[in-house]
Amino acid sequence: MADPIEIEAPDDSGSATLRRYEYQVHVAVQAVLEMLAGGTVEHVTCEHIEDIVVARRDDTRCATGELFWDYQQIKTRDAVEPWTLTDVIAKKPLKSLWRTHTTVRGTGQIYQLTAGVEGHLDPADALVMALSRGQGSDLEACRKRVAAHLKVTDDDQLSEFLGLVRVRTFVRRESVEAHNTRVLGDLGPGLPMATIDALYTELLRRTREAMQGRPVARWTELLTVDNPPAAVLNKRVSAAAIADVRQRLTRPDHVLLQDLSQQLTGSETSLVRKLRQGAASRSVIQDAQMMRANADHHRLRETALGTWSDDPAVEADLDQRLLFLARRIGRAHEENPRPANAIFDALQVELQNNPSAYDRSPLYAQDGVLLMGRACAVSDECRFDWGDARDAS
Repeated sequence: MADPIEIEAPDDSGSATLRRYEYQVHVAVQAVLEMLAGGTVEHVTCEHIEDIVVARRDDTRCATGELFWDYQQIKTRDAVEPWTLTDVIAKKPLKSLWRTHTTVRGTGQIYQLTAGVEGHLDPADALVMALSRGQGSDLEACRKRVAAHLKVTDDDQLSEFLGLVRVRTFVRRESVEAHNTRVLGDLGPGLPMATIDALYTELLRRTREAMQGRPVARWTELLTVDNPPAAVLNKRVSAAAIADVRQRLTRPDHVLLQDLSQQLTGSETSLVRKLRQGAASRSVIQDAQMMRANADHHRLRETALGTWSDDPAVEADLDQRLLFLARRIGRAHEENPRPANAIFDALQVELQNNPSAYDRSPLYAQDGVLLMGRACAVSDECRFDWGDARDAS
């Protein structure tokens, strides 16, 4: 019996489609990287109106506070020869950009229409080179060919359209990931390459998620809406969406804490019971829960990024150091009428002042709050308590 892999497929377009889609993801990430670098990119929207829409601030063509919109239609091909105008027309990015132009014109936006192509342009083709500089309307031969392609008869509309069009080249698919990773590495020069690779994989994941957002009905009406619905925002990668990646690049020793209070409801944990036994105040119990939640969130995120240590002995070493410290502080406050409060405060002061003595790898960025959260997790595992108010009395 023949193996199906040995049989020639009547239609093998699925793999090619997936490769084109993946290339588009990498191209979108290039704009995200510019945003990470502190450039003018405000946000990147995927698969909404065009393949990619890049919004920029501080453009000289816009009034103060307004955004400049770059609508990008991305085209790929297997051929490695340079692109001519004939090649660009054959791939039909101009038809898509014309549809976009007829939709967004008159909305008050300042925008550009980009035909992004994989590879490089033919410098000997004066027409495609003119389009790359936004000068397509200056050449009569270019005007005639584009007008025939789009079936446009109005000269003024054609001139307006060609003045907005740019043909832009992008790195070829076999090189785009390495190119983007090098850029990301330049943004985090102190990080090991394994971390850079993990962060790039995470950026790809978030961009793919944006590209897979559900299409929105009546999207043409959304252009003038100040606060677009969630279905549109799900397609957008903003600075807020990558804040954790930015801080990982620029300040690897600093962690952004989050408000996880909504996740703290549920059955009473061992940590809470032990704190109550030590007569902990309500605020101390809430702080302990929040710190524990942030520490857990940090651990899960680092694991997902692939930057958490694979050696369990590293975490075991940290836990042992936290355990010895907590027990020593606990003994010092055995006679306190509210031992939990005293132990909690003293433990937090020590971890804030000397985090490197305990988080030596570091796993928790030598952040005192996260270390305190990890100490609470160790307590939750029934490895130490917070004193007993009954003993003190």
